Amino acid sequence: MTYSDGDLALIVLDSMLGFEYKHKIKIISLVKDCAELFDLPKTVKDYLFECVGESKAKTVIAAFSDENYHDFVLDGLNKAGTVCITIKNRDYPANLKETDIPPIVLYCNGNTELLKSEPRFAIVGSRKCLPYATALATDFSGTLSKNGVTVVTGSAGGADKAAIDGAIGSGRLICVLAGGINHVYPEYNKSAVEKIAKVGLVVSEQPPDYAVKPWMFPVRNRIIAGLSEGVLIVGGDRESGARHTANYAADYGRRVFAFPYSIGIKTGELNNELIKDGASLCDDVNDILSELGIESDLLPDNDLSGDELDVYLAIKDGFDDIEKIIVRTNKKMNDLAPILSLLEIEGYIVRMAGNKYKTVK
Repeated sequence: MTYSDGDLALIVLDSMLGFEYKHKIKIISLVKDCAELFDLPKTVKDYLFECVGESKAKTVIAAFSDENYHDFVLDGLNKAGTVCITIKNRDYPANLKETDIPPIVLYCNGNTELLKSEPRFAIVGSRKCLPYATALATDFSGTLSKNGVTVVTGSAGGADKAAIDGAIGSGRLICVLAGGINHVYPEYNKSAVEKIAKVGLVVSEQPPDYAVKPWMFPVRNRIIAGLSEGVLIVGGDRESGARHTANYAADYGRRVFAFPYSIGIKTGELNNELIKDGASLCDDVNDILSELGIESDLLPDNDLSGDELDVYLAIKDGFDDIEKIIVRTNKKMNDLAPILSLLEIEGYIVRMAGNKYKTVK
């Protein structure tokens, strides 16, 4: 990858991981063209010595003047297959740039054209969401992506995985990491992230070799919210990190949607609080499509017939446990069990607590 002098200067500046964001932004503001940083004008040098001290100022000055260091940084990016989109680059997402603390550099693996795709919509939530909620999130994510929406999410299990599973088939998927691409957390998601990089896009504000740290997760969530026109909260307790994403989205003027939960379900506490505070209750993907100005022309994803359709419709009509389904469909238990298993495997229904069922599609 070949970068302009201005982009390269920002990449070098951002590679100085012990150098605070506020100082980097201030330095950028002191030059008309970022390429000037390689010569470090007097205004920049004065700021460095005054605000960060002699030792750190000399380190920054040395980094800009050392071409071997520039090559070292670029070599690390090339080895990781990472492309940088800087805040001064025309391909940098406008809605992210307009937020309070936009990343100076987006480190990207995959299809960077997705940063220019519109609309983009986030789906996030706890790693411990109910099976019904994650199944529904997968269905929502799939429907949104098939209607031209790029789904934005994180890299954890639970709600993030559900969003990934739904959208990965279309390739309209952006996964935002907390750490660098070479340090995926949790480790078991590494293969999934590699697959996303092949068909969609993986993004981080951290260079590839920068290991993830706990504080990066809530900070990362501002990028998920900033990239998106809205966010769906799949589930979470009161301490869930999804609250950060919802709060960022609200601060940025984005629409917040949340699945509703019954009283007493811990993984739904956050959602119900958000709805009480003004988030939109969401129980139909068309709520989101309508907000995005999209009228879906997709036919319902349901090609069931015969006994499977009878059982599916019974559950959809509220006959949600075995005894009720038997009464409604007039089927024997021995016949019903394999039908329920098939519907569950194919993603049409999900088993709830107490051997109850709900439809997903």
